[in-house]
Amino acid sequence: MRRALPLAALLALAAGCMPPAKPQSTQLEVREYQTRTFDTADTALVMKAMLNVLQDDGFVVKNAVVDLGLLTAQRESDLAPGRSGGDGGFGNIFGGLGGIVIGGGRGPGGVVVGGSQQEAAFPKTEVRDFTGNISAFGKQTKVRVSFQRKVLDSRGQVVEVEPVTELQIYQSFFSRMDKSLFLQQENLG
Repeated sequence: MRRALPLAALLALAAGCMPPAKPQSTQLEVREYQTRTFDTADTALVMKAMLNVLQDDGFVVKNAVVDLGLLTAQRESDLAPGRSGGDGGFGNIFGGLGGIVIGGGRGPGGVVVGGSQQEAAFPKTEVRDFTGNISAFGKQTKVRVSFQRKVLDSRGQVVEVEPVTELQIYQSFFSRMDKSLFLQQENLG
């Protein structure tokens, strides 16, 4: 009993030091920051501006359906530490992981399983998926966009999938769209 009391006090103290959990955005709040209205009725011009921003950001357009106002794109980035590119911010986490030894010696950077060498899986690729919906809205054009982040391991298996919910990413995207739309309207881009 005496041991349980100090342990409970320590746990209560540690819990008090934890930052508060970030409140989840409601669907309406998410839709609000994913949507922007532009002061032009020319939806094709807005779609072209969006295409330019995506290409400037390194996305590859996968699908564009002008009649529906649908645009999808994707960008891949290498996350693998010390393997064909930067560490993608994972250097401190995964840099020290070589391989797992199962019943035998270890080869360089790999796993030995029953005498054959097989490289250990590690987070390798981040895929950003983009979906844009462009629609006429009276004398304006309404745009809703969403991003999704997916992490693949070195074997191509999905490790993590999550929607991108950072407000500043959407604000930055729409700011660049404003500039691109201006350039399009002035025949400069």
